[in-house]
Amino acid sequence: MNECEYNTQQSSIQLSPFFHQVGGHSSMFQYDKDTVCKVLELPELDFYQSMPDSLKNFTPEFRGIISVQYCEDEFGFVKLIARPQTTCTDDDQISNEENISTTTDPQSIDTNNPKKSVQLRCSKDGHIDYSNSIGNDIVNYEQGKTIISKINPWSLQLCKKKAEKLHQELMDAGYVTVAQKYMLLEDVTARFRHPCILDLKMGKRQYADIDSDKKRQSKIQKCASSTSSTLGVRLCGMQVYQIDSGRFMFTDKYRGRILTVEGFRSELAEFFNNGRIKRLDIVPEIIERLKSLYETINSLPKYRFYSGSLLIVYDGLPQSNRIDIRMIDFAHSICASTTDESTASNNHLGPDRGYLFGLERLIDAFKEIFNDGTKSTINIDT
Repeated sequence: MNECEYNTQQSSIQLSPFFHQVGGHSSMFQYDKDTVCKVLELPELDFYQSMPDSLKNFTPEFRGIISVQYCEDEFGFVKLIARPQTTCTDDDQISNEENISTTTDPQSIDTNNPKKSVQLRCSKDGHIDYSNSIGNDIVNYEQGKTIISKINPWSLQLCKKKAEKLHQELMDAGYVTVAQKYMLLEDVTARFRHPCILDLKMGKRQYADIDSDKKRQSKIQKCASSTSSTLGVRLCGMQVYQIDSGRFMFTDKYRGRILTVEGFRSELAEFFNNGRIKRLDIVPEIIERLKSLYETINSLPKYRFYSGSLLIVYDGLPQSNRIDIRMIDFAHSICASTTDESTASNNHLGPDRGYLFGLERLIDAFKEIFNDGTKSTINIDT
C-alpha cells in the first residue's frame, strides 16, 4: 500500500477525539478505526520517511498526510474535516471559503454512548466547551491526581485546548474555516478491546540541539527534578482498565514529574493492576520485547531520540495476553550527518546511551515487579 494513498478514495472524513491519548501536549484525533492523526511537524515527518528498517517494528506505521479544516456549523458544533492528499508533496491549501455541509442536529446526539456523545460546541459569546454532560469525574479533573472514568480526561482536555486555539485563529483571520496539515499514523491501540497504556518519556536528555536557551533550560529542569535524571525514564501518562467497574484508572504527566524512584516503581506495578488481580502473566513478554528494542537502538550509532516516548500497551481483557511496545514522538529525533567519528560531535558518538540507560532501568523494574509478585514460584533472572 502506498502510504500517501491511504484512504484517498474518501473525499472527506470528520475527525473525532482520540480517547486513548494518555500523554503529550498536542491533541491527536481519530481518523478511522485503526488510524490516528497528529499535527505535522517537518522534522518528525522527515524521521518517519527516512527511519532505518530495523526501527519500523517498534514504531507506528506512517500512512500519509492530510489537510484538516476547522469550522463551526450552524448549531455551533465544532467540526474537524480531513481531506486526504493524493501525494506526499501535495501542498495545495484548502480554500477557506469552501462550504462544509456536515452539521450536527442537537437532537441527534447519542447520549447513551459517552464517547459518541462527546461534542465540542461554541456558544454565541465565543466560549468553547463540551455540549453535553461528560461526567463529574472529568469536569472536576485535577492535574496530577489519579481518577477513574469511562473517558480519558487528558484527551478531552487537549481536544478542548486545540479547539480554543483554532477558534481564535478563525476569529482573527475572519475566515469561514482554518486549515492545517496532519500526519496519519497507525493507531497502536486499535487491536485491543480495553487498551491499558503506559506512556513513558525516555532518556536522560530531553532538549534538542535546535531548542532555544529558554526551552533547553526548562527541559533540563524537568529532567533534573524527576526520575529522568536518575532512571532515564519518567511517567507521562497511564490508563488501566478496571474489571469490576468497567472504567479506566487515569494518571497524567504532572503526577509523573513528582514521582520518586520508589514512587515510579509503584506506579509501574499499578499498571498491571485491574482492580482484581495483577496481570503479571504478561510481564515476561514485555521484558523480552524491551530487550529486543534495546538491541535495536544499540545497533544505531549517531541516532538520538531526544524527547521521545515509549508506549507499552496490553489488553484489559483477562483472557488476552496481547501486548505491544512502540516508540513515538520523533520531532526532536536526529541522526548525525557525519559518519566520521573523528569529526562527529561528542554528543552523537555511538548509540543513544541515555535512551539505553532508561531501557535498562525499566527492564530492571519490571523484573523486580514480576519477581516480587510471583514470590518463590518463578523468577526472572536479574
